[in-house]
Amino acid sequence: MVSNKGLKPPKARKKTKKTKIHGLTINDDYSWLRDNNWQEVLREPSLLKPSIKKYLDEENNWTKQKLKNLKKPQKIIFNEIKSRINENDKSLPIKDGKYQYLTETKKGLQYSIVKRKIAGKSKSRYRTIIDWNIISKKFKYFKPGGISYSNNQKIFNYSYDDKGSEFFSIKTFKVGNSKKKFSILKNTSGSSIWANDSSGFYYILMDNNHRPSSLWFHHLNSKQKDDELIYEEKNPGYFLNISETLSKKYLILNISDHETNEIYLLNKNGEDKNLFLFCKRKKGIEYSIDHDLEKSRFIILNNNDKAIDFKISFVEEKKIQAGYEKYPKKNWRDLIKHKKGVLITDFADLKEFLIIQELKDGLPRIKFINKKNNKKTEIKFDEEAYQLNFSEGAEYASNLIRVNYSAMNVPATVYQYNLKTEKRKKLKQQKIPAGFNKNKYETKRVFAKSHDGKKIPISILKLKTTKNNAPTLLYGYGSYGMSMAPSFSVARLSLVDRGMVFAIAHIRGGMEKGRQWYLDGKLRKKKNTFKDFIKSAKFLKNSKISGDLTIHGGSAGGLLIGSTINMAPKLFKSAVADVPFVDVLNTILDASLPLTPPEWEEWGNPILNKNDFLNIQSYSPYDNVRKQEYPSLLVTAGLTDPRVTYWEAAKWVARLRELKTDNNDIFLKTNMDAGHAGKAGRYHQIDETAFMYSFILNSHNLL
Repeated sequence: MVSNKGLKPPKARKKTKKTKIHGLTINDDYSWLRDNNWQEVLREPSLLKPSIKKYLDEENNWTKQKLKNLKKPQKIIFNEIKSRINENDKSLPIKDGKYQYLTETKKGLQYSIVKRKIAGKSKSRYRTIIDWNIISKKFKYFKPGGISYSNNQKIFNYSYDDKGSEFFSIKTFKVGNSKKKFSILKNTSGSSIWANDSSGFYYILMDNNHRPSSLWFHHLNSKQKDDELIYEEKNPGYFLNISETLSKKYLILNISDHETNEIYLLNKNGEDKNLFLFCKRKKGIEYSIDHDLEKSRFIILNNNDKAIDFKISFVEEKKIQAGYEKYPKKNWRDLIKHKKGVLITDFADLKEFLIIQELKDGLPRIKFINKKNNKKTEIKFDEEAYQLNFSEGAEYASNLIRVNYSAMNVPATVYQYNLKTEKRKKLKQQKIPAGFNKNKYETKRVFAKSHDGKKIPISILKLKTTKNNAPTLLYGYGSYGMSMAPSFSVARLSLVDRGMVFAIAHIRGGMEKGRQWYLDGKLRKKKNTFKDFIKSAKFLKNSKISGDLTIHGGSAGGLLIGSTINMAPKLFKSAVADVPFVDVLNTILDASLPLTPPEWEEWGNPILNKNDFLNIQSYSPYDNVRKQEYPSLLVTAGLTDPRVTYWEAAKWVARLRELKTDNNDIFLKTNMDAGHAGKAGRYHQIDETAFMYSFILNSHNLL
């Protein structure tokens, strides 16, 4: 690594906190790094306790000084990545009734601009509705949120986060009337759904523990304090979110944890604001719905009747409206039967077609069904590893969908697919101003064998000229059932073009190979995730694809990195852990933290169950740091991060420094004005990626 012999890393003071639970004692030497005032700090970072700020500043200064020689290569990589993005760009327009909308980016500007014009008129020109760049100017940190508009499309909402804490404000404005002032709503989730009569809108309020816990209706021309409470969830393990059916008849209130949900509906055409229950929550049952306006029924994606990889059912609208207790789930009838190993990940109901997205053996596919004749058709692509999804647009009666496709060596491409004619038309492909030659690169899918014989898919991107035993960046996540798509990235080319291999290990905890793949990487089976990752790394080395390895993961992927380097530290040259979830035991023991109660379904409840406690304790990165060698490590954190609090990374780094037996450097970089996603704005994000890549390349002597 970079040499600055006169510099010494910060050393955190030790102040042991003892916690007794289940007859056992937890010793936490660095618990003082958690500010008891953390809820207030999320809203106002300047309230951070001075002693904690001093330590985080020392860590940031150490990182800055020690890695100052990376400043030049960071700038080079920044310019490389920037040269590959089309700075002046426009999205494809989306039609909604009278208007069509698009977003535009301009060279030198951090944020996009939302525009619209009258649809179907050739002489109509696009007019700016929202310019995020102008709105952002008065804030030190700024992240755009959601946009919604009234049924008559005359009044707009936009939301934004000005701290990085994910408390979003909602601002309302009337198009063409800058003098009309509306109340700004504070502490929301960022989403809003308008009443069909345009009299106001529904939104989710965040509580003091950053939990989206209540649904409210805001009447235009009124104050937030006068808003109408529609629903409040008392169980701290359940979060709320809202959406609407494509038919725009119903508001959907979804109440969920990680494995169970419950949906309420509200008829947006009605005068009252009464919710009615669609299906009562039952542990382990998950479902989502859409409204089939033509056939007066609801379409239901669900895992009822042990459909582990989900199926699609339907129920008549009138039965649900009559009340759940009178018409329970036995009235659901199957449209698409369950097929184990074929995971249904998404669906949409249009006037004439039902669209379904599936995942089989780690690869997605799209099918659609003609609702009149039941004809089934599949949309196919030929790459060995790729990303695929669809967007149905904003109009229920449309027969056109957009198919979004990319591979690790194929830039993002958007096709228009006519469901009636079954014809595909390329609308747009990601433009790379600096140039891109697909034929220079090789992508492939290989399989590693894990400790129990399970085959782990690994997606690989490299130059065709890259030799065996090449330095490699191995990425992984492996939690919450999230699948890591082998998509295209202009940033990765800065690694691959310098002779590195880029690889994604599709380990258990994700759903690349179906729902069971996820279940086998959670709760008491969580260690499968880490073992899969280690076996993937060893496979890459043993097959001579890879030589020295860097591993990278963020959030729950940071847990993966932390646990992996505890278990197999000598396997890796370096590691990068972004906003890492590494203080797992202490966090999951703390029910006051925003995300802890719903997390018990993912990790177990160590408060109530001693076996869950012992299981988490056995792999929690912070609790398993020991006297051994560790690879060089770059760790990032965000002061206003409500998902993975800043002190997790800080405590972990402090303990690693205390116990490790090598001379490899550990760097902690805390964003003092940002949260979980790091700095907002496209150029700021590119700069953060360039910093990380310069660290990785330097660890392999490739700068």
